[in-house]
Amino acid sequence: MLNLKHKKIVIGLDQSYENCGISIAVDGKLKRCTSLRFKTTDTKSEKRRLLRERLGKLFITCLFRAGNVTVIFERIRLFSGGNINQSYLIETGKLIGSILDKAYQCGITCYSVDTRSWKSKILGSSKTFDKYADWEKPEKAAAIEFIQALGFDCRLLDKNGNQKIVTKGKKKGTLKWNDDMADSGCIALYGFLPESQQKLQLEE
Repeated sequence: MLNLKHKKIVIGLDQSYENCGISIAVDGKLKRCTSLRFKTTDTKSEKRRLLRERLGKLFITCLFRAGNVTVIFERIRLFSGGNINQSYLIETGKLIGSILDKAYQCGITCYSVDTRSWKSKILGSSKTFDKYADWEKPEKAAAIEFIQALGFDCRLLDKNGNQKIVTKGKKKGTLKWNDDMADSGCIALYGFLPESQQKLQLEE
């Protein structure tokens, strides 16, 4: 018989083909906040394979530690920049399909959450405030500050251990952060809100 140490584990994912945020919250506390950064030379098929491989190991580990393991990922956006982006929908759908297939193989239930819902419940608002105007991505700043305050380092570092900066464009000189990691941490914690506050959609 398994010696399950915890009641519930929620794996939060902020999926993307560049840097997939992967976080773990255990019994209401964020325990791991990280990401899987892909090489630019990897094809999208290879990136999906690598993600399935990473998630497969993670799922098995979590199943040995808790009786209830669920996955929550960010719901696909129908509109991007005010328009329907067919390419984005197709490619992101494939990525989500890879997540669902691996979770199904392990007997883990998946849910999706709308960006505005987790932001408003975890961060207090889904709006982008003027005080973040000088950040590289102002819309990501609140999540980064929130996760940093929990003790996780969201800085993007170069090979010398220095925080990366934007090197060109209007935001030149501003600091670079791992916003995918931060978002996934918030999504993982969302799974421990009272059910009456959650707006989760079962994904199969």
